[in-house]
Amino acid sequence: MERKMKFSHPGKILKMEIIDGRGLSISKASELLGITRASLSNIVNSKSSITPNMALRIETVFGGTADFWVRLQASYDLESAKQDFYKNPPKIRYFEYS
Repeated sequence: MERKMKFSHPGKILKMEIIDGRGLSISKASELLGITRASLSNIVNSKSSITPNMALRIETVFGGTADFWVRLQASYDLESAKQDFYKNPPKIRYFEYS
């Protein structure tokens, strides 16, 4: 079955659900997370990934689980890689048993 829904970068979800959902500014959220405003801005604008360290920060500050954010990022990364892979497939062939 083909997926019809477009994957969203986890940073967009972080912004919508956590930052905007709690009425925070990027500056205030970055202060709470102990990171620079630029670092958080890059994440919410889909320019940087949510690393395991960032996932732990989100878990500690806002609740939820770091595992959720890491899995969300991994799913997004895999879907992006699949799209690139199938648009420009590498010159590989299947292994054949003899």
